[in-house]
Amino acid sequence: MDQRGLALCLFAAACTPVPDDVILPPPSKGLQFTTGAFEVAGGSETQRCYFFTIPGAGADPVWVNRITLAQNTGSHHFNVFRVATIKALDGKDGDVVIDGECFKSGNWADWPLIINSQNSEAGKNVVDWTLPSGVAQRFMPGEKIMLQSHYVNASTQKTPGRARASVNFHYIEKSDVIAELGTVFATNQQIRSCPGDRDKMFETTCRFAKRPATIIGANGHFHSRGKKFEIMSYDSVKHENGPVFYSSTSWDDPPFLRDLKVNVPEQGGIAWRCTFDVPADTCCDKEDSCCCSFGGKVETQEHCNAFVYYYPKSDNVNCF
Repeated sequence: MDQRGLALCLFAAACTPVPDDVILPPPSKGLQFTTGAFEVAGGSETQRCYFFTIPGAGADPVWVNRITLAQNTGSHHFNVFRVATIKALDGKDGDVVIDGECFKSGNWADWPLIINSQNSEAGKNVVDWTLPSGVAQRFMPGEKIMLQSHYVNASTQKTPGRARASVNFHYIEKSDVIAELGTVFATNQQIRSCPGDRDKMFETTCRFAKRPATIIGANGHFHSRGKKFEIMSYDSVKHENGPVFYSSTSWDDPPFLRDLKVNVPEQGGIAWRCTFDVPADTCCDKEDSCCCSFGGKVETQEHCNAFVYYYPKSDNVNCF
């Protein structure tokens, strides 16, 4: 595989930067992928799924131990997945799916997470994460990945300019790798909060560790009715939670904790809980007594999603 930096973009005009764009220089040894720029009309939100292929041929993987993400201000989230089972969402190298099937999370129910970012506030637009020494993610030539960019320019969030997101994968040598990074994308879809609900809490678990593991990063995600997000380790043998190691009260700028050292026992995983307050004058779904149930639309639905990074990797695990 070519070890030089490689930048991929959909449309040349959309890749021409303007002063408000947050631009990443390509890595000296690695890959760069970008959505290019797009407009988000006032009163709207859009979620776009961009498909790319890891370049190269043969059976030799490349290893990545540093990932950098950048977003223009106004993004709700930027997630990167490996493409697995194809349902109603797919694309060739360079294709983009706008809204529609890109909003339906069941389409990527078993697509392993690579990285996520919810940081797009001015001055915090770049997330630059170097994994612990010897820990890396593995990618194969020809492997398909999907960049998912969600922007909102409505009542809950604002996009002051145009939208744009980029990600860099920085390579290391295979000889420097001692453990493969594992990731978990876990969603609690059994949530439903109604106008006037206060401190409405939902908790569930996700088991992923076939052997003892160490969690090194975590992020939580819900929408504007979210009050508190918490993640704990979970012992499936004792059926008990460990101490809270992640806590957030910010729905639009939640912390992405890195450099954690949380032990997970064999056959264990995480427990996570989301607490919601829904103002009495809120109306999410008119067809459901104005209640807020699981879904990707920021204005009218809610989420309770946990993103977890750990090593050594077990099987690919998503919890839906």
